[in-house]
Amino acid sequence: MPDDAEKTEDPTPKRREEAREEGQVAESQELNTALTLFFSFVILFFVMPHILKEIMRFITKVYTQYFSMEFSLLTIHNLSIEIMRFILRLIAPIFTMVMVVGVLSSILQIGFLFSPQIVQPEFSKLNPIQGVKQMFSKKTLVELVKSVAKIVLVVGIAFVTIRAVVSEFLLLIYSNLEKVISLLGGLSFKLGMRVSLLFLVLGIMDLFYQRWQHEQDLKMSKKEVEEERKQTEGNPEVKQQRKQKQQEMAQQRMMQDVPDADVVITNPTHFAIAIKFDIEAMEAPVVLAKGQDDIAQKIKEVAQENEIEIVEEKPLARALYRMVEIGEEIPAELYQAVAEILAYVYQMDDERRL
Repeated sequence: MPDDAEKTEDPTPKRREEAREEGQVAESQELNTALTLFFSFVILFFVMPHILKEIMRFITKVYTQYFSMEFSLLTIHNLSIEIMRFILRLIAPIFTMVMVVGVLSSILQIGFLFSPQIVQPEFSKLNPIQGVKQMFSKKTLVELVKSVAKIVLVVGIAFVTIRAVVSEFLLLIYSNLEKVISLLGGLSFKLGMRVSLLFLVLGIMDLFYQRWQHEQDLKMSKKEVEEERKQTEGNPEVKQQRKQKQQEMAQQRMMQDVPDADVVITNPTHFAIAIKFDIEAMEAPVVLAKGQDDIAQKIKEVAQENEIEIVEEKPLARALYRMVEIGEEIPAELYQAVAEILAYVYQMDDERRL
């Protein structure tokens, strides 16, 4: 009880995901049963005339074919097979549709879910002490109240429904078989629909209760939330490794842009900045890559491999490295210095072409 009192925090997305993987979902079996029962009677409503017709035809067939024969073990055997085939032929389509309704009802509530952990045996359930605790748990009490309420309501509905047709039942002794079957079928359908509608209402109420209870079961203590946050963010060593990996990937992408540069301005040993300017697409020169020490040397190596001009300009290199980030345009105060270098590079390119 003290543990439950401490769980005041809403469940995190990770907690919800873990619970779903374990098969802990807010599903109302009451609603599944109600929908299955309701649609069973709806299906029966449409196929009942056909079923009654088939029943009458089968009874007539049995009466004319078998009752005129001498009874023997073979006759009984053949009759039993006929009856089983007839029942199977009638209920198989209905049973299939009812199964589909049950599956769809579950999917509508919780979506598609397959959890191998659901089918794994839980040996804790064999613990007699745990079993006694569950017998007197809040969940067991709620289920007991629901069961008693359903029994009382169903008995009440059955009493009201049957009382309304008692007079018709008294006249059945003067009716033929078709009339008897019709009355019993109509009564069964009416009673079934009323009970299923009652179960639908109870099922919807139970769904809201199950979702509320599921939310309560998933609540976490402040300590659990903090521990999960630490696990998610990782320890300092892991965070440092992740940061280093991100830096390496960023450097790799940066190096891939160096071959597109017009010039690399250096310190010459400590800084290297790769710059590109496209007069038709850019308003000002853009820094494609920059680096210090080892990275600066790598930028110069890539520039040499791609025959990109390397210009040594110490103050400008330091200013560019300090003031401009990768992908940004150079500031206005550096336009003149960079423009002179670009003009020099373009002149050198023109001379090479000649």
